[in-house]
Amino acid sequence: MSDLDNLPSYIAPVKSRAFKEVLALARMVAGFDSSVLLSGDTGVGKEVVARFIHDSSRRKGRPMLTINCAALPAALLESELFGHKAGAFTGAIKDRVGLFEQAARGTAFLDEIGDVDGAIQVKLLRVLQEREILRIGENIPRRVDIRIIAATNTNLSAAVAERHFRKDLFFRLRVVEIRVPSLAERTDDIMVLAEHFLGELSVRMQLPQLRLHDECRPYLLNYPWPGNVRELYNVLERAAIFGQGKTIMAEHLPIELLNPELNINQSEAYVPKSLHDMEVAHIKKTLKHTGGNRPKAAKILGVSHSTLWRKLKEFQSD
Repeated sequence: MSDLDNLPSYIAPVKSRAFKEVLALARMVAGFDSSVLLSGDTGVGKEVVARFIHDSSRRKGRPMLTINCAALPAALLESELFGHKAGAFTGAIKDRVGLFEQAARGTAFLDEIGDVDGAIQVKLLRVLQEREILRIGENIPRRVDIRIIAATNTNLSAAVAERHFRKDLFFRLRVVEIRVPSLAERTDDIMVLAEHFLGELSVRMQLPQLRLHDECRPYLLNYPWPGNVRELYNVLERAAIFGQGKTIMAEHLPIELLNPELNINQSEAYVPKSLHDMEVAHIKKTLKHTGGNRPKAAKILGVSHSTLWRKLKEFQSD
């Protein structure tokens, strides 16, 4: 049996070589406590990979705690990570245990690590080097037994070169770096992920009849997915709502999937067009998609049948 045959339920049975290599590397490093840096675009699934590393490690029986370093101001982030002593600052009415202590013998996942300011970078370096923390307002260090996994969607090497990120911290975090590929780099997984997410949505939204019609397949496969796996999940959740919890048809998908010309992430050189020309092209493609069925086309376009008829008359007179 392959090491990847027995995956946890939150990971779809992937087909792409790119993501299989990620999982194989993740499982290999899971056996060690070395720090791991997960890099990749927003929405590629870095937290899922972090969870997989934790669940494949000897620390799996202990918590994996996550914090988004970009979501909090520096002062609050420092308190969340390291904790504080009562009276350390205004509002600190009692002692607080920080994330590093809460994750004892487990894993701390630091998302968006590139947004951490210089003062906190120094304290993080101490955690990695000495395995100890200082609560705010204290001067006696506390030992911590944790594994640190960090993630970033920015180029940390460039940040180091520009002196925005400490070189020593960068190397401490990046004992092993795992680059998580974009969804566009793993197109073999798109339909697998779609079915996996539909299963999750069916349970979470209590929609036992939720299905994906085959006519949606080319739209899902041909879209570049700039928002990656997270965007795919959100698109399917939206489609489940528009499909009233039953079979998802192409008409329930967002307009940018149905009309690639509206995609703002096209790699080809942009050729300016008038709004009129874009409208004509989009209506023609929608009619082609529906086999000339005007009522269905009008529903997809979000206009009344009479409005579609009027626009078609206008196009004929141009």
